[in-house]
Amino acid sequence: MKLTPTVVLLATYNGEKYLVDFLESLCRQSEKNFKVIVRDDGSTDNTLHILESYQDKLQIEIMESVKRLGPAFSFLELLKCCGDQFDFYFFADQDDYWHASKIERAIDKLASCKNGVGLYCSRLEYVDQNLAHINYSRIPEEISFENALVENIATGCTVAINGAARRLIIDNPPMQLIMHDWWFYIVVVAFGKVIYDPFPSIKYRQHGNNTIGAATNIVQDFKRRLRRFIRSDGGIFGIAKQAIELKRCFSSAFEKKQLRLVNSIIDGKDCIPKRVSLAFFSKFVRQRWFDTFILRVLFLTGRF
Repeated sequence: MKLTPTVVLLATYNGEKYLVDFLESLCRQSEKNFKVIVRDDGSTDNTLHILESYQDKLQIEIMESVKRLGPAFSFLELLKCCGDQFDFYFFADQDDYWHASKIERAIDKLASCKNGVGLYCSRLEYVDQNLAHINYSRIPEEISFENALVENIATGCTVAINGAARRLIIDNPPMQLIMHDWWFYIVVVAFGKVIYDPFPSIKYRQHGNNTIGAATNIVQDFKRRLRRFIRSDGGIFGIAKQAIELKRCFSSAFEKKQLRLVNSIIDGKDCIPKRVSLAFFSKFVRQRWFDTFILRVLFLTGRF
């Protein structure tokens, strides 16, 4: 076991409003032996001052950042630059609140992977801006490569990976990303073990800057999902580009079945007969029937 076996990787940007709450949740962790490495993406508020004020309570190292990278590539940069001296790598958002047992639970569960590639993720507790309970995220019914190619169930702020997963990800860097957590999830589903914890390890704040959100009734849920699907700035509309990146990085490592699935998405993007096949005969499914229905419509229309 390494001297400090665990690192929490935190990407910040103008996070002063909720950052103290998050850092306090780190101070309350049952597992105390961890380091925090922060990459700030050019904050103009008091984010850096707040981080510095906690350096006497937590092992916080603030990386020097030269240019804006956005959240996805900020986390990749953190993962690369933090080095291989840790056993476990956690990813954190500046506006969440971690359950006191989060780090300890994830380490215990990742230990089952031994020397293999492993990723831990968990359920979410949705809360309002004041951390009051709203709802819980759904527990996924299935974890499979077919599902991972079209849906991410590993929300980044719940994710932890082991050293073997870090090496695999760092040695095969993507040039474009939808989001870092989805990329990590697909890679580990393909080549290792994903551990989903039904215990909600974090309070996931709902506010204007969030992109996932939680609905409190069926009508709100339907509207939210429909809005997410008809957006054209990422998400489901990026799965063909993501498949191209997967093939570029891992074509020689994929099993034949995995490579066929990746190719079917790539080939279907610009070929109408193959799009029809994707829409009506493929095994790609998402966790909810409505999402699967919309996915097939998008396959048919080429908007993926």
